[in-house]
Amino acid sequence: MQLVKPSVEYKDSFLEAKKEYEANGESIYLHGHKPDDDFDKHLLKIKERAEGVNLPADRVPQTELWLIENGKFIGWTKIRHKLNENLLLQGGHIGYSIRPSMRNKGYGTKILELALDEAKKLGIEKALLTCEDDNINSAKVIEKNGGVLENKVTGDRKLKRRYWIENK
Repeated sequence: MQLVKPSVEYKDSFLEAKKEYEANGESIYLHGHKPDDDFDKHLLKIKERAEGVNLPADRVPQTELWLIENGKFIGWTKIRHKLNENLLLQGGHIGYSIRPSMRNKGYGTKILELALDEAKKLGIEKALLTCEDDNINSAKVIEKNGGVLENKVTGDRKLKRRYWIENK
């Protein structure tokens, strides 16, 4: 099991996971973002986001990595290189998602552990993570990785938990 840069090598498994998310009433990416039909274009957008190229004004550079096990796409993580005002309130440095069929198997804990290692390489020594207050599974993943609850804030109409992790 490892985090890898998104690649055409995992296209079929990624698209299979996309269908799985949709069958579960979700999007593979939060907030309704959907990969383009042109997979190469999608990979280029991921690369540009990491480099800070062609970003909307309200976005920051972010590194997206995929959790792969035995050639299969398990989930994604996005590590934001810095925080803007909105991310400081309700987004944090790291986001992650595990495909529906692979949830509750320890992959969430593992992807966050690996993402924290990558964040450290980017110079993030104290990482902010947030989750919706009623997302108990995500809260447990964050706490298993050393997350300390700072507070709860009202985000996009929902109460959000804000955790900090010392990234040593």
